[in-house]
Amino acid sequence: MQYFNIFVILVFMATICSVILILYTIKHRNVDKSYFLIFLSAATYLYTFGYLLEITSSTLETAFCTVRMQYTGLPFILPISYLFVRDIYGEKHLSKLKLFFLFSVPVLTVITMQLYPLMKIFYSNIEYISNGYIANCRVYPGPFYHLYTGFSYLIFLLIIRLIIIKLKGSSKLKKQQSLILLVACLIPTLCSIPYVLSTAKLRYDPTPIANAISMILLLYAIRYHNLINVVPLARAQVIESMDDAFIVCDKDFNFLDANEAAKQLFPELKNLIPGDAIEGVERFKDTTELSIQRGNETRFYKSTQTCILQDRMVKGICIVLHDVTENEKLLKKLRIQASFDPLMNIYNRGTLFEAAKLMLNSEKAKQLSYALLMIDLDFFKIVNDTYGHFAGDLVLKTVVSIIKKTFRKDDIIGRYGGEEIVVLLENISVEQTFRIAEELRKIIENTPISYQNHTINITISIGVAHSPAGEGHSFENMLDRADAAMYEAKNSGRNRTVAE
Repeated sequence: MQYFNIFVILVFMATICSVILILYTIKHRNVDKSYFLIFLSAATYLYTFGYLLEITSSTLETAFCTVRMQYTGLPFILPISYLFVRDIYGEKHLSKLKLFFLFSVPVLTVITMQLYPLMKIFYSNIEYISNGYIANCRVYPGPFYHLYTGFSYLIFLLIIRLIIIKLKGSSKLKKQQSLILLVACLIPTLCSIPYVLSTAKLRYDPTPIANAISMILLLYAIRYHNLINVVPLARAQVIESMDDAFIVCDKDFNFLDANEAAKQLFPELKNLIPGDAIEGVERFKDTTELSIQRGNETRFYKSTQTCILQDRMVKGICIVLHDVTENEKLLKKLRIQASFDPLMNIYNRGTLFEAAKLMLNSEKAKQLSYALLMIDLDFFKIVNDTYGHFAGDLVLKTVVSIIKKTFRKDDIIGRYGGEEIVVLLENISVEQTFRIAEELRKIIENTPISYQNHTINITISIGVAHSPAGEGHSFENMLDRADAAMYEAKNSGRNRTVAE
């Protein structure tokens, strides 16, 4: 038999390629994703070398022994390829149930194949075929052989689907890697189809040669396209696509790297090279929260620092700025809701007391005079009983709207309780306060309120208390005096202002 024909040489070259890939992956076993590639190249070697021995065998026994060798690796090539491709794209997690499904058929394939001829589940029969140049162990499929074949093509489709999905919207480098993976996966499987469907007695299996081409493509991708070092690449791509600003500095806070979000936030980073000093970076050292003006908007960020350690020594600092503006807006909204009366949109009772005491206890308070108005709506209960609570709410909103327009921006306005409203004024005389209170009373008296084809006329009674400059100011004392003056106004016929 002439061993050195072209087909044998090609299969021999395929075997050499698988050996080279094994040696290469073992050498780079500490690199990300190398372990899957080691197993893949080992399985490919068992299949390719076994097929080389089969086509050069001289007896049925020898040929079938080589087939047994092939099937210790062949069933695992596609499942390992699937895990390898998933790992390339950073999809590491696979449930135990899915792993069981992925490897149950290959394991059963090895078992049922090795049990032949005791159990004719995988093969129903075998025979030795040779033309003097090429030998074959011709096999007749059993029921499990068809199951294994269908399973293999299913895994192949899953691999192709995953690669095609990852091709969309990828970076240039990732697209190059994906295209090489796609071709490397397509070639062996497509070449195996004619062999599987062939009914000839002596069949030439081009799959090992196709595997050699795939191995060459993988070696090319590893060497020139960073294929088995994609975890740092994928990590870099994730960081680059982050909404958070990511800045890497050395231990002295000199610039090393930054993602696009950081460069958008700090445009000056675009002009820096590794080792340059970053102006203003010192504010990140001790600050966990900061605000940055972007155009007409103030954005809030939470700063997180992580030390980069090597041999237990700090080699660098990672700074991540997470945008918490929406959280700040929500907190502000919650604070407003907790501080303001939801109906009138003025201070509630608790916040009214806090704001008033803060004003009256300030350093400048003793040099200023203060006035307090206690305002109560006359016959408000009748409005509620006659027109309903929605009408009462409308009346309260209307009165408060007029009060806000009447007084100054810095005056404190709050709901004391029910329909009672308190206004605290700073640096004002009794006469000025009385005049403003009277203006307010007359405006409200002459402001009819329309509600469901009804016109509601409302009046107010106002009590005024004054605390002159040069004295200590007590908010509670002013409240009591203004409240007493307000009740005097009511007892005097309502719709009037009384100053104590």
